Amino acid sequence: MPENELHTTEEWIEILKRQAEFTREYRHNLYQKIDIKDKKRILDIGCGTGVITADIASLTQGCITGIDIDKKKLEYARTLLPDTVDIMTADAVTLPFKDNTFDLVVFHVVLVHIKEQQKAVKEMARVTQKNGTVLAVLEPDYAGELCYPENKMLLALLEHFEDMGVDTTTGRRLKCLFSRAGLKTELGICTIPLDFLNKDVTEQLADFQKNFPSAKKTLAKIGWTDEQIEDYEQETLEIIKENIGFSFTPAFYAIGRKM
Repeated sequence: MPENELHTTEEWIEILKRQAEFTREYRHNLYQKIDIKDKKRILDIGCGTGVITADIASLTQGCITGIDIDKKKLEYARTLLPDTVDIMTADAVTLPFKDNTFDLVVFHVVLVHIKEQQKAVKEMARVTQKNGTVLAVLEPDYAGELCYPENKMLLALLEHFEDMGVDTTTGRRLKCLFSRAGLKTELGICTIPLDFLNKDVTEQLADFQKNFPSAKKTLAKIGWTDEQIEDYEQETLEIIKENIGFSFTPAFYAIGRKM
């Protein structure tokens, strides 16, 4: 993924580590669904800091290659991953591999950052062996955000994402992108945000207070004043205490089989 101007590499390391922890059970269920333990050659696209790549490596004896266009993140990945994982700089829209090389191509929150999405998915299908799998673990649809009461932070971030060139409607087009690449596709949705909403209020408050420092930095970087950030924090705390809030960003997985 391209370097996001909101965060330094050091901040990304922590963000991606938290994201990996948050989605671990969800990801492992998908890995089990596609029998990842039996995969012999795996390509992890947009591997970034390598935190999810390391998780994949713990589940299989297969040969793993991780690629990303961000060299700084890859430098960190090399310190985290075992020597058995091959890490290289490469672009998803022009994969430097022969046809039918891998039996699994996997990625996680990657297409939203790619302009030529269809070209990228066709490249993934090209390097996948017959009867192999292309797995989109999680691709969000930020523009499909549902919330009540209105969440000012989410609206501000959506506008900023669009200014940065993030495709905020990726999730809803995932099946189309896979099908047009010749993949027999199974689509599903991530329910983790609903799990959060069903937690006890005390747990919701603890989670919000744990994660808000990172959100606070992000809001400051997109131009919010200290007063705006404080007002938003207090409004959100009151909504959680009253247990009246609803917020759900649709995010999808796709399992594409190359026939």
